[in-house]
Amino acid sequence: MGSKRIGLARVEALLENLKREINWSTTTQKNFKTSVVLSGGGATTLTAADSGATCVFDTAAASTFTLPDPELGMSFTFVSTITATGDHEVIAGTNDHGFLGGCLIMNTTADQTNAFSAATDGNNDYITMNGSTTGGIAGSMIHVSAILGASAAKCWAVHATLIGSGNTTTPFADA
Repeated sequence: MGSKRIGLARVEALLENLKREINWSTTTQKNFKTSVVLSGGGATTLTAADSGATCVFDTAAASTFTLPDPELGMSFTFVSTITATGDHEVIAGTNDHGFLGGCLIMNTTADQTNAFSAATDGNNDYITMNGSTTGGIAGSMIHVSAILGASAAKCWAVHATLIGSGNTTTPFADA
């Protein structure tokens, strides 16, 4: 029996006409890249379509990323490529859609690392890195994932490894 070759257009049509879900969880994706969103020194409001993005604080000036309303499974990674001279902030889009989790701040001026946690009631809806005591030195990284829908508090799980200096303090706060 010979082999029959079909073109890409035919394969696409066959996949589009399937009447069931495809489980990609056991599939290996090659050459897959996530999108990158640059802060540019201003206020950036993320959307659900940005989920999975690496969001970069690419200027020392004050910059904010505001998260969209949480949908289960959404996630974002924030990275500082330059030390903050103004506040670099990650903000939950709505009051009380706050953070649950914590961060480590590695200190460049003292031989210590401190751990801080967000309020367990989910009311902390700001993460602020100031370039020193609350992190924000180049290389600081935050990851958030939506773990509850928009009708609940404590919507965003957060874990972060920040780089700071001086007497470090929590980067978590209420609006």
